[in-house]
Amino acid sequence: MKTRSNRMKKIVALAEMEERRECIEMGKSQQELDQAVNRLEELTTYRLNYGVSPRAGDSFSAIRWHDYQNFLSRLDQAVTTQKQFVLDGEQNVDAHRHRWMAKRQRLQSLERVLERYRSAEVSQAERALQKTLDDLPGQGNVFDSPGA
Repeated sequence: MKTRSNRMKKIVALAEMEERRECIEMGKSQQELDQAVNRLEELTTYRLNYGVSPRAGDSFSAIRWHDYQNFLSRLDQAVTTQKQFVLDGEQNVDAHRHRWMAKRQRLQSLERVLERYRSAEVSQAERALQKTLDDLPGQGNVFDSPGA
């Protein structure tokens, strides 16, 4: 006969798998965010290094100056795009964190229910044993000798 706690164990095991899966997804999202932040830092540093105005002694032809300005413009676009990737990554991590926390809370609730079921079953078994022991003296003591 399956007890309530045995049935609940299966539900808890499924909830554990869901919680673990969501935790792994949150970790992946965090890694992607970390990579996006690192890339943004690289691009920002690169932009700062190239964004310094040419020195007075440097000569640039009009074409070279135009190419330089286009390069800086594309670099600025890359920084802006990467900032958006970082923002999207932060939102993704937050969404995964919220889903993981919900799964974790559900798992903890199910574990508490399982523990209550187990405690109730133990109490029920103890009561049944006590009832059996209480009924034994009523049937007579088998150790009593007949003439004693």
